[in-house]
Amino acid sequence: MTNDLISIIGNKQDICEALLELKMIQDLLTNSKTKYFGKLLSHLVGVDTIPIFLYTNDGLFSQMGVYRDNQTDKENRFTSNYFRIESIDNDKFYASLSILCPLDIHGDVTQIHNDVMKLIKTNTCTEVDLSCIRAIQTLNLDLLKRKIIIEPKW
Repeated sequence: MTNDLISIIGNKQDICEALLELKMIQDLLTNSKTKYFGKLLSHLVGVDTIPIFLYTNDGLFSQMGVYRDNQTDKENRFTSNYFRIESIDNDKFYASLSILCPLDIHGDVTQIHNDVMKLIKTNTCTEVDLSCIRAIQTLNLDLLKRKIIIEPKW
């Protein structure tokens, strides 16, 4: 399924600093531009998101989200453990995160981690109190770039 790249365990200050660093890297992916090569970095990497898991004392943190399927124009409600960092309030130890929608190989929303083939960005955001978060795990960027290869028969 996913290969973790980084796992951070710590108190709210450590978690906040780690999220700030990930946000800085994520911003670098999308906003870096050079005189001669333009936005080459974002083209090379092919994503503008570093997907993460958050862990509390009770386990994996999850939230409800809404995903609009472009093919059917239908809104799907889902629960997800996958997030993208939007902003961090270092003084109040809060993070604004957008919820990523996990899709299986058929393009259907899935709750089974081993079935996740692709993550889709949504417009659903949540505010998270970082004093409740005990660990962060980054996820494989390929989850954002994969194509759904099996199309429905009808």
